[in-house]
Amino acid sequence: MKPFSCFLLILGVLWAGNLPGRAEPAKELKELKDREDKVKAIVTRVLPCVVSITSSDNDKPGSGSGVIVNKEGLILTAAHVTQATGNNLTIIFPDGRRVKGTSLGANRTTDAGMARITEPGEWPFVEMGNSDLLSLGDWVIAMGHPGGYSFERQPPVRLGRVWRRDLDGALFTSCPLIGGDSGGPLFDLDGRVVGIHSSIHGNVAMNRHVAIDTLRFDWDKLSKDQTWGKITFNTTNESRPITGAVFDRESRDGVKVKSVREDLPAAKAGLKPGDVVKKFDGSEVATWPAIQRLISRRQPGDIVPLAVQRGDELVDLKLELGRRSLPHRDAEGKEAEEDSHSREPYSQDPSGPRPYLGAALETCPEGAKIGNISPESPAAKAGLKTGDLIQEINGAKVANPTEAADALLALKPEDAVKLSIQRDGQSQTLEVKLGKK
Repeated sequence: MKPFSCFLLILGVLWAGNLPGRAEPAKELKELKDREDKVKAIVTRVLPCVVSITSSDNDKPGSGSGVIVNKEGLILTAAHVTQATGNNLTIIFPDGRRVKGTSLGANRTTDAGMARITEPGEWPFVEMGNSDLLSLGDWVIAMGHPGGYSFERQPPVRLGRVWRRDLDGALFTSCPLIGGDSGGPLFDLDGRVVGIHSSIHGNVAMNRHVAIDTLRFDWDKLSKDQTWGKITFNTTNESRPITGAVFDRESRDGVKVKSVREDLPAAKAGLKPGDVVKKFDGSEVATWPAIQRLISRRQPGDIVPLAVQRGDELVDLKLELGRRSLPHRDAEGKEAEEDSHSREPYSQDPSGPRPYLGAALETCPEGAKIGNISPESPAAKAGLKTGDLIQEINGAKVANPTEAADALLALKPEDAVKLSIQRDGQSQTLEVKLGKK
């Protein structure tokens, strides 16, 4: 089978998309062809490193995917893959070659796992990138062994874009994945690993990937065969620490403070708009995902030191993390914007039920627009129509599909949600009972 036979058509469709981000649609056929050639070159280079992982023990029927990241045969995969396959592994290369391996550590909370090849040799490997530097809309390449290893085809190539991050540092992309892809690699357009496939969903927008910088954060423990945490994402909103500051998500050299709530911890610690956080709890932070990752691993009430650049001065502050409470509203009754940890998307065991609307969300200049609607879905039953513009969800304004998705994911299956929409220039409110997916 030729792995690239449909590439030009696939790229032509995808580059016409309108997701937010830095990537621009191709304006000429030559530009599209150049991008196709670039992706082909990347896939040819990384293909030998995308492996299938199966158990060597008869009582462990699990399988999944992984990617080799050094010449000694170190493999990155998902924690639930190594849990399902056990300690004794068979590693299968795309060309059918089989070698022995063993599982290493696993962070079950983030779903990051490691394994290694135990046979001697110098193995093909790929470089790791920086997931913290990805922006919404950036193009990524997903590979793996869907359905398990097959001698009849090479690992399929799926192209998509980053559309969301969650509070655990995970990435969500539009790359289509199916069972068996778990643990496989997500590459940037330089051919570097930026994520590992975690939970796979029937709705492509729910496919989750462990960000490589989140995995890198636990590197020492994982490589030393330590396993901890639970494969669950059901931490309650109330247990999430908050700072009360809104950070610039595009920060690259320290995390800039956009605004500070007067009655929350950041203001009490002395943080001011325009400050740039250089260190959080003793660790250097250059990007918003980096500070987000550190916050998520602390508890409300923890006191953490901050090193802040304020003009030409470096200021040391102490921040006591707060606990999420009911949404704060301003004098007009509108919900005030809080920091990224004030609203945690609804999350749970990746294999468990998730809230389901049944409608695609598209970007448009006015905000979040309803795209295709699945027949008999909650959206269809509530009377939503393609082209409806979502303005508010349960009274909170939404400006784009990411904000709309975050608001919906903060709810639970079977919750009733009020959507304020605009249709043909007229505003109206619909109530939707979310389904399970």
